[in-house]
Parts: sequence; C-alpha cells; structure tokens
Amino acid sequence: MIRRARPHLGTIVGISADATPPAVSAAFAAIEQVHLLMSAQRSDSDIGRINREAFRRSVRVHAWTFEVLERAMQISERSGGAFDIVMPGTGAHFTDIVLEQSCVRLRRPARVDVSGIAKGFAVDMAVGVLQANGARAGSVNAGGDLRFFGDWQGAVRVRVPGNLGAAICLPPSAHEAFATSSGYFGASLNDPRTGACAAIDWSVTVAAATCLVADALTKAVALLGPARWLLKQFEAAAFAIDGDGRLHAASG
Repeated sequence: MIRRARPHLGTIVGISADATPPAVSAAFAAIEQVHLLMSAQRSDSDIGRINREAFRRSVRVHAWTFEVLERAMQISERSGGAFDIVMPGTGAHFTDIVLEQSCVRLRRPARVDVSGIAKGFAVDMAVGVLQANGARAGSVNAGGDLRFFGDWQGAVRVRVPGNLGAAICLPPSAHEAFATSSGYFGASLNDPRTGACAAIDWSVTVAAATCLVADALTKAVALLGPARWLLKQFEAAAFAIDGDGRLHAASG
C-alpha cells in the first residue's frame, strides 16, 4: 500500500492505493492536467480562453473540459439553476453556454468557473488512472472531495461547523464518492438564480457514484435543502451538520 500527498487544486491531495509508484505519479499528473485545463485563473486554460473569446467565436477545448461542461449543464438543468458555473454579475446564466461537438461558445459575455465541479472530476480521473494501472483498492482525498474504490471503504468524518476540533462520522454508505461544502470559515453562499448572497454556518456532504456529481450537488443542496427529488435523479444521499453538531440526512 502506497500513501502519497501533494499540493494540488488549492489543497493537499492524498492518495492511498495498492499501486505502483509510477501509477500514483500518473494519478497526480492527471489531477495537475485538470487544473491546467480548467483553472479560471489561468489565461491559457480552456476556461480562460472561453471567458476571453467564446462570446466572439467558438472555442475548441480538450475532451475533459468538454465533458465537465456537459455534466455541469446537465446538473444545472436538473437543479433548476441552483447549480450554475456562470458567475453572477454579467446577467448571464448556464443557458448562455452553447456546446457544439468539441467547441464552446457564449450567447453573451460571461465568466465561467468550473471550480465547483472540476475538483470532483479530478478525483474521479485520478481513481480511473490508478485502476487502469492495476490498482485494485484505494482512495483519493482532495480536501472536501473523497472517493474510494475497490474494497477500500474507510470512515468518512466531517468536521462540525461550530467546533472545528470535533468531527462526526457519517453513517455507512454504499456510495464511493463524497464531497463537502461548508461554512467553516465564514463562507458565503451565492444563489445563481437570484444573485442573493448569505452566510452559511452548516456543512453539506453529498454521497454519490462519482465525485463530480457529489461536488456539484453539494452547492445545489446547500441552496435547496434536502431536495430529495434532485438526489433521486442521481441516486445520491445528502448529510447536513448544523452549528450544534446535529446530523441531518436525506436520500433520493
């Protein structure tokens, strides 16, 4: 069993797997490639080029970027816009993104940011690389995004928003992927449907088949509440921990 950790995606990414050192290195390389392709802060990334050019002309993007955009659009549609990769302030929404084969264009000027879904995708890609290189069991942990594979199923602990020194162990789950969004450090939550912003003092964890889905759904569930109708569409479950350390659960 190999355990390695490196700084990636604005956090520390940990990999534990019954894999060879080259396989673990390849998994970290996949994570780095996701960052290079999808960082909204890089002018040379696919997202940077979309924000700069896609209102004037179609922009061809990498297959990974296109996949993330497709899945983001799907989750936006199914959540009624509670999840939206278009940042507020321009009047644009996810409906202004047009996907055509490998190209992207914008119906109006907009700023796209896939950070609310790309980290989960990066975790999924790392797991895929490990499995393709012969790993049978393990986990990839990128801060609030965690995925197990094989017969490796550790406990999932989530910190209590009102007491960061305490953590609650989530109930056993058949899901392999988990993502958490929280208000641990005075975070605020923007509602892409209205532009309203509110401070949050709870955490929301979604368990799903992939980290991409779990990552995106945490934002929608934080706005919508339990949203069983939404969780059901993705065969997901949600867990909320309030400031008093009480655990609330819902499933689709």
